[in-house]
Amino acid sequence: MKTRSNSLTPHDIENAMVNPVLVFDRPTEIVTCTQLSREQKIEMLKKWELDARALQRASDENMTGSETSELDDVNSALSKLDPDNTTADGFGKAPTKI
Repeated sequence: MKTRSNSLTPHDIENAMVNPVLVFDRPTEIVTCTQLSREQKIEMLKKWELDARALQRASDENMTGSETSELDDVNSALSKLDPDNTTADGFGKAPTKI
């Protein structure tokens, strides 16, 4: 975790709900965080997944820097919390490339 202690402040949680990378170094840290509900964890990981997909798309189009996609790590973490993928996400509402 990017915080200096093992506990999250309400501000940390609020930031993580918007952009989990601001608070967590790896998706597995979200899974093991005892201060978050299952729903919060899934929401954070779904947001991280959107970012990882965008990064991978940019990489496929040769538009990235030195960052690497964490899509596999995010999907692995999500499968621990929602193995049947029953939680809705915003992918259906997001614009897609044709």
